[in-house]
Amino acid sequence: MENLKKPNISKKKKEQLSKNILETLKKKKECEKKALDIVIELIEGGLEEADLLNKLHLINPCYYEDVVEERFILKQCGYVMCEKKLEYIPNQKYKISLAHNKVYDITERKKFCSNICFKNSKYLQNQLLTTPLWLREKDTVPTFKLLNVQENTENDNTYHLHTIPDGHTKSSTPLITVPTPSNTKTDLEEQLKDLLTLKTNR
Repeated sequence: MENLKKPNISKKKKEQLSKNILETLKKKKECEKKALDIVIELIEGGLEEADLLNKLHLINPCYYEDVVEERFILKQCGYVMCEKKLEYIPNQKYKISLAHNKVYDITERKKFCSNICFKNSKYLQNQLLTTPLWLREKDTVPTFKLLNVQENTENDNTYHLHTIPDGHTKSSTPLITVPTPSNTKTDLEEQLKDLLTLKTNR
């Protein structure tokens, strides 16, 4: 059996290939550094709208998630255009709404000071490009926009989270829709017990 011959690549081609790889790695490193610098700026906040929109093409959704998480750790509203502090943060992951017969997962929602900021932030994040940072060209950059939800949308119960007098909350994105028989309240109480048991056993 004849030995397989390796393709004959000229010295010039090898040098060009090595050069291209080094240039790509250098560009990747530069793009990642820019992205990290922007992440720090977004965590600190205080950016003007135009300045923010001009920087968004240099990050991706993962970097934006890091911003939201870091601001949450600092007890700052996760929306980068908001300067409010998070005064009340629920410890629970789930909330049950007896009024709407649903179990809600508030993991993401509790990182924001209001329903408005949660919607604005998600709208912004969903516009971010997912392509590798170092492969983006200027002519492919979209025009980013802020949603700017108004105060009168606060009554939208889909993402609503607020503190009520007894210290409990109603909240966020629905996780489970619960049927409504005559003993709905009992069923919901049982479901809450199951959730608490599951959390305790982890």
